[in-house]
Amino acid sequence: MNKELVVIINGAGTNGMELKALYKKLAENEKYFVYFPGFLPGVFTGDYFPKSTTKDFKRFIDETIEMMKQFETVYLIGYSLGASTAAVISAKFNGIKKLVLISPIVKNPNYSKFLRWLSYSVAYDKNLTRVQKIFFSEFVKRFIKVPKIHVFHLQMYLLYIRKYLKQITVPTLIIETINDELVKKKSIDMIVRNIKNDHIDRYPVDSSHFLFFDKAVRSEVIEKIESFLEEE
Repeated sequence: MNKELVVIINGAGTNGMELKALYKKLAENEKYFVYFPGFLPGVFTGDYFPKSTTKDFKRFIDETIEMMKQFETVYLIGYSLGASTAAVISAKFNGIKKLVLISPIVKNPNYSKFLRWLSYSVAYDKNLTRVQKIFFSEFVKRFIKVPKIHVFHLQMYLLYIRKYLKQITVPTLIIETINDELVKKKSIDMIVRNIKNDHIDRYPVDSSHFLFFDKAVRSEVIEKIESFLEEE
């Protein structure tokens, strides 16, 4: 195909709506074919958070790679758990031209601390928009129902992910949310240490893990991703 492929992989625990603005902006560029390859394993379906094993994620990765083979030029963007999944794809498929990792999760987060922060924010943070409050509230309600065995399988998948970081060779942009409730600085440090190339752009953003709901930084991040993809 003549168009350049941009694949956007969403995180788990959401329905992808937070990436809608990024998708729409990139789709305005006529040279791109922008693609969401279905839901990442483990995303919420209504009120249900299904069990997803490393085997399920590997199947998703293999299917996405097969689709990518139809294009000569491929850019890969991942958010949250989708970012770490994108890292694996980049390591396994040599047809990726550039990689964008947005708030990448590669270490097991402190979920209890994260849920306490979300609950506090919904109750007391006056700076949250109505959409943010609705999203955070629903996320908390759903996540507290997730069986511990599901979290265990996620931990196993994160171990699987980390062994691929050293195999990434393409230019990489890391969007680092410095007020992130799930991804800490030391986790980004580990990613940078492990990626073995000299083309890493670590871009700090003064926002939380849910930066695409943050109007103060959303446009800035999208513009940064656009310019990174266009750079020679």
